[in-house]
Amino acid sequence: MKSNALQCSTFTKDEWGKINATMIATTKMDYGIERLKGKWNRLRKVHRMFSELLGHTGVTWDPNTNKVNAAEEVWQHFYTVNKSDYKIFKREGCKHYHILGEIFSGTTATGGLGNASTQLPATSDEERQLEDDFLNRGVHVHVENIDDDADEVPKRSRREDIGTSGERRRKEPKISKSDKLEACMAQWSSTVSLKNEETELRTLYLKEKLSKIQRQSCNQSEFEATSPDPYSNIVCLDILNKMEGVSNEIYMKALKAFKDPDFRVSFVRMPEARRGPILELL
Repeated sequence: MKSNALQCSTFTKDEWGKINATMIATTKMDYGIERLKGKWNRLRKVHRMFSELLGHTGVTWDPNTNKVNAAEEVWQHFYTVNKSDYKIFKREGCKHYHILGEIFSGTTATGGLGNASTQLPATSDEERQLEDDFLNRGVHVHVENIDDDADEVPKRSRREDIGTSGERRRKEPKISKSDKLEACMAQWSSTVSLKNEETELRTLYLKEKLSKIQRQSCNQSEFEATSPDPYSNIVCLDILNKMEGVSNEIYMKALKAFKDPDFRVSFVRMPEARRGPILELL
């Protein structure tokens, strides 16, 4: 990134080869280009998800303790998106978030740029707005550290539009319209590919979970068929129907009493001679 080798949202094949060679020299291990690309995509996903979390209203983050503060209903909202990853954010925060921001702030699609692959194509006006947002801005959450000697002012996070802040930036060379469109196409393709991969994994997980639930349901049904409840409502009703001299009023009171599982156990296990007098006391 520091050498400006990034092309759109990734590196060229030659640059990946150089990165892999550097990793081999540094770690003495050959991870391979494909594994490095996978790590790159996973880190970009982490940065996007954590940025969306910090951008939510009422969410704050202390970078010193890596603690995210949010209401429980906010966590429940994000759990519907990705429970496992957001549980990690709640427990551990996001390590090296500032460095991830330096790397991915211009390559990670969030908000309007993070449309699902199942959405309908945008209108021409929307497409122009998306193109302008992607080519000229990247979304990252800038966290301000408050001086420890100052009065008790909570650390807060705010959404910052990279490229529109007052910070001094190096003057970038002008990029032609065609190059911008190619960059937009590459980023869009990368985002859709990443979301498709997430969708496939989520679908596989749900299928396995559904299969497990169905197996448990079958096992439970077989257990109930072979081991009927000796104190069930049906057993108590059979006993009641065999009793003589039970009035309609007592019969109806007994049916209501059978809703209590403790009463059903007592009713089945008590001596036959006591059942009639007990029912009359209901």
